[in-house]
Amino acid sequence: MAYKVHISKEAQIELGTAEYYFRTKNLEMEFLSDFSRQLRFLRTTPESFQIKYRGIRTVLFERFNYSIHYIIKDNEVFILRILNQRQDF
Repeated sequence: MAYKVHISKEAQIELGTAEYYFRTKNLEMEFLSDFSRQLRFLRTTPESFQIKYRGIRTVLFERFNYSIHYIIKDNEVFILRILNQRQDF
């Protein structure tokens, strides 16, 4: 079964910020490819990852130091944040 994936406004902004940063390093395509691989995985098996906090699951990018924070509701995945693992909050 394929899950429908929704990306929050905050996650879209964070993805855009990371995309622009990696564009300056000539790594934009690799970053977006890594993100796409994680999206494909979330569409098919989002329950593969354990709940980390407050019902939120995380999946790490393969190559880049980013993670996707998401929840599952019915047959839909809601991406809440896309975070750099070295960010200060």
